[in-house]
Amino acid sequence: MSQPDLIPLNRSEHLYWAAEGRLGPINQPYVLRLSGPVDEAQVRQTLRELVTAFPRMRSVIEPGFWLDRMRILPDDFIVDQLFDDAYRVEHGVDLDDSEALQAWHSTRLNDPLALEHGLPWRARFLPHPSQPGLLFVVHHIVGDGRSMIQMLCAILARLNGQPISASPLDSPSMHAAVTPAHAWQWPAAIWRGWRQSRADARAAQGQQVITLNQRHSPRFSTSAIRYHELPCPVEAMKQLARANNCTQNALLTALIANTFLAPHAHNPQAVAALRISVDLRRYYPEGQAPTFGNYVATCTVRARHQPTLTAQITDIEQQIQQQLARFERRDHALPLTLYEWVPLIGRRRYGQLIARSKARGALPDISCHFSNLGSAEFINPKNSSVRLENLFPATINAAFLLGALSLNGRQFLVVIRQCAEVDDDTVRTFLNGFDQQFTNVQKSASATAPGATAPTESR
Repeated sequence: MSQPDLIPLNRSEHLYWAAEGRLGPINQPYVLRLSGPVDEAQVRQTLRELVTAFPRMRSVIEPGFWLDRMRILPDDFIVDQLFDDAYRVEHGVDLDDSEALQAWHSTRLNDPLALEHGLPWRARFLPHPSQPGLLFVVHHIVGDGRSMIQMLCAILARLNGQPISASPLDSPSMHAAVTPAHAWQWPAAIWRGWRQSRADARAAQGQQVITLNQRHSPRFSTSAIRYHELPCPVEAMKQLARANNCTQNALLTALIANTFLAPHAHNPQAVAALRISVDLRRYYPEGQAPTFGNYVATCTVRARHQPTLTAQITDIEQQIQQQLARFERRDHALPLTLYEWVPLIGRRRYGQLIARSKARGALPDISCHFSNLGSAEFINPKNSSVRLENLFPATINAAFLLGALSLNGRQFLVVIRQCAEVDDDTVRTFLNGFDQQFTNVQKSASATAPGATAPTESR
């Protein structure tokens, strides 16, 4: 008989648990800056209510005979004690110094959590006379980026006087989102997947994936964060997207690809391989999509040199649509089902497999993992008095990670690197090149705008 407070880990969660300690603490530390003063006691009460409303936030990992599981703790005095350890007020963080804040943020990114003993999250309230901050760290085993956003929305709503609604404790299985609905559909799905994987392998032959790595490390090291504001406000970005007849996300993806490719203009084999997250919730049968947890797969876009930005955007959009169609048709049914079985080898051997793949350099070559939240304005409730002033999301990744979002009319990147392989100067050079891509596009848009005239030479 199953126990309602003891739930299995899905394939992603088994991966996070196996990689924990080898890749590093697979945390999601988000730094929030608020628009005005808030009472610290209210912040504390908000987070305590969040633990009640979101059952996974009061979970521990419990060893099983073969597979470990997640134990949901009763919301009692023991959780009160663990909460006192998880939530604290921290003084001395200079919120007005971006370099100091991102260095402190990087340290928190590398802080481990005791998943078998304490709560799978940490929070630090950062006092400030006008714009206080909140560090909100949640282990990835609790939920994915969409789950994090659900909790941020709940936090901001509660700080504005609204109650926190209870979150369901969903079944964690991804099987229904990746497998055909009927047995007779399996052969065609396997055939399509095999044929497409062969075609992808042929297309990749001879290509050189461009990365920022200066060296190969046989081990995962610490990770570091860098904040970057794009030199293109939100309204200007919208205009550029309209001028290029595309979405803002497609334009941003194309510019990232071109930034990787620009230093290799004379290498026809150069490829920018951009890994993109795919939310599997949309592929569950109607009425079965879960709400909170980890339900993410990935696909990779391989961008090559193109004669124009328009051509690059078109190629990337076509690739994304083709990749999403594969999920819709269940073309990944066989490999993703096999992936579901990998945890059966046990956590220890799963972790060894990850470590050995890293040591041999056998992990997939990609330029970066790109995640675009888009506009974060929706996190603020309507007519709110306390709002997000800034948001810096982060998580550890085996690859170079770029997280994008817009807020209050400005656009930001949060960059996470593996310190053993990519140094800070290389990141700065990349971001300077990315800014130059925006400058070039804005100049081109100005030159071709209706009524534009050629600049006159100054005398």
